[in-house]
Amino acid sequence: MDDSYSSQETVERLLLRGRIDSITAREIETLFRDSIMAGKRLIVADMTDVNYVSSAGLRIFISFQKELKKAGGEICLFNAAAPVYSIFEISGFTNIFRFISSEDEVSGLTEDALKNGQETRDIPTDRISLRALSKARHQGRLWVMGSEEKLLRADYGETDVQAVRASDLQFATGLAALGSTYEDYKGYFGETAVIDGNIFVYPALKRSAVDFIIHTEGGRDTAYHFLYGFSFHGKFSHVASFEPKDGFFTLDDLIDSSFLVASSNIVGITAIFESKGIFGMRLKKTPLRETHGKEEKDIFSGDSFPEWIDYSIEPEDIYNLVVMTGIAVKERSSVTGEAKKIIPEQGRYHIHGVVFDKKPFNKLIDNFPYELRRVITKMEPQRVLHLLGKTRIGPGLMGIVELGG
Repeated sequence: MDDSYSSQETVERLLLRGRIDSITAREIETLFRDSIMAGKRLIVADMTDVNYVSSAGLRIFISFQKELKKAGGEICLFNAAAPVYSIFEISGFTNIFRFISSEDEVSGLTEDALKNGQETRDIPTDRISLRALSKARHQGRLWVMGSEEKLLRADYGETDVQAVRASDLQFATGLAALGSTYEDYKGYFGETAVIDGNIFVYPALKRSAVDFIIHTEGGRDTAYHFLYGFSFHGKFSHVASFEPKDGFFTLDDLIDSSFLVASSNIVGITAIFESKGIFGMRLKKTPLRETHGKEEKDIFSGDSFPEWIDYSIEPEDIYNLVVMTGIAVKERSSVTGEAKKIIPEQGRYHIHGVVFDKKPFNKLIDNFPYELRRVITKMEPQRVLHLLGKTRIGPGLMGIVELGG
């Protein structure tokens, strides 16, 4: 098996040669997987020099075709010889793949795949290829739930819990729990993200798993219980696609780039991206005084930190999909009002991320709302973390809500 390839943004052209069978299947699988993990969504498999495809080879094509279709992409087969085409035909796969035979058809596919609408603009940055689609500007709303002050001493109690209706939350982060009564949920508070009304909670337990509720429109309203947090509402004034120019960039870089797109000093950001290595933190224990007693020390300092905080030392969850949400400010010194309560004194943003499976997604700007819904409702959540600035980010999409300032 011999191969080479050429690529352009979301498009990959693989030049395949020889036999595609059980012996070469692993090699072909690696080629397709590497292309998809690099963000390619249209793969043109040049079959000009392929002389045979076995059932083992067909399984590879079918497997990745199904995976790409879910992300709005596909594998197209270029210039397949008659004997090779007949193998797909006999197997009943000619209606699953698009067979093309001219360079004009390849060019047409490429142009369609790269078309993001006439209103998009490319924004020059040193580390990121950034393309933005801006719509009519809408002023969003930010509000704070509860107080973060008692977190430092793990001093929360039942009276600190704020019940919030699911229908009142669009995007939010904080420390929350799911359940009907305080006695039922008090041991299950943890890092939380609400994304498009759907809540994901990672309880502060030794052996934890993400608890979540997918809030369907028209369904019964549910109460989410927060010790503290914040929520923002509003339409996306901007949607942008981003891709690293060299391997990866950081969350710090992504926040900086959002202010090249937005005009407000305060923005709400929701993004889907492929992880190149997550650095995050989460609580190991629920910060309730009745559970642990009144703490005399700041849980984030000294000997208390490793007891209370699970903190990434090495990059984690490489190639996983991550959906993040939170707020950011352009200039920390000018922040006032509600935002001042939730932005760290030495920071510019407060972001939580939900880590999902290692799956491809559609990176075209126009598909952002659909992809956001598909990922959070169809994929399995694994963790919810407070994201740190050195988190390594690959290609993705983000929506920006202008919050003023």
